[in-house]
Amino acid sequence: MSKEELRAEALYSRRKISISQLARESLLVQENLAAQDQYRRAKLVVCYVSRDYEVQTTGIITRMLAEGKRVAVPLVDDSSHSLLFFEIHGLDELSPGRFGVLEPGRGSEPVTLGEADLVLVPLVAWDDRGHRIGYGRGYFDRALAMRGASLAVGLALESQLVPVIPEVPSDVSMDMVVTEKRVLRFARSAA
Repeated sequence: MSKEELRAEALYSRRKISISQLARESLLVQENLAAQDQYRRAKLVVCYVSRDYEVQTTGIITRMLAEGKRVAVPLVDDSSHSLLFFEIHGLDELSPGRFGVLEPGRGSEPVTLGEADLVLVPLVAWDDRGHRIGYGRGYFDRALAMRGASLAVGLALESQLVPVIPEVPSDVSMDMVVTEKRVLRFARSAA
């Protein structure tokens, strides 16, 4: 199956999950993430702001802020067709932006991914080699290519697992995938 077919199938399947099931499974993902040494040691975390049927991140963001971690979230920069990441101190600093996703304002200098300890990434679909499918615009792949030593952690549900995702040179694999049932580590996450 092509990436486009896998994406369409995964997005269709995701819509079958009830809101209550998504909330329960998102909480389990959050707990599995919080149990990891890499999370506990992290001082600056870049995290996507969830929408629709993604693993919900408002609880994760709130938790990280309460734990004293610095949190940065993405903003789509139309002029460069890229993501910029800005530190926030609360969810009330977010407002609807491009694609209807909550985004931060541009009140400060953007954070570079190289400064972050962890980058939490949304997954439309994933395979057990750490490959992901996003929404097809390449925003996260382009940003992750510049992440330096920070770990790319995909937050996913087991129901989003597919046998194999076809690779292209611009794809960036995850260092870890955290689901409601398990944590998969790949080469860089052992650090």
